[in-house]
Amino acid sequence: MFVNCKIQLQFATSAYSTLLSFITLVHTHELIPAIQFMYRHSEIHLHFFIFSICSTIGQILIFYTIKNFGAVVFTIIMTIRILTSIGLSVVLYDHQITTVGFFGLVTVMAAIGYRIKRQAENSNLIKWKGMDDHKAFSLVREWHEHVDM
Repeated sequence: MFVNCKIQLQFATSAYSTLLSFITLVHTHELIPAIQFMYRHSEIHLHFFIFSICSTIGQILIFYTIKNFGAVVFTIIMTIRILTSIGLSVVLYDHQITTVGFFGLVTVMAAIGYRIKRQAENSNLIKWKGMDDHKAFSLVREWHEHVDM
């Protein structure tokens, strides 16, 4: 059941993206030049195919990571990936980071460090007053019942 939902979600997202891209190309009068470009450079079809395969594998790995490790771990992975990309952009292409941008990067890195520290201590980030583990479990179960409908 879950596998079919993932595939349906992935297909629906791709179909919507294709439709939105088509509408944008028509609206900006770039559909004909795009088709002409594809005819002139037939090797682009191989690039489309490789991009599609990589995108599909990436999406499957995203589902796998969230299912087995949770959304928080996935968020941490993606944030570290973006921070690494920014760092490489600064080093390799000599891009500049403003003071506000640097403050934002430091804030994000501090939040990730805090999250990793709290997870290593095996404690929650937030402890709700008056909510014991039994109450939290029943709330999560109730939420899942509504989502699974």
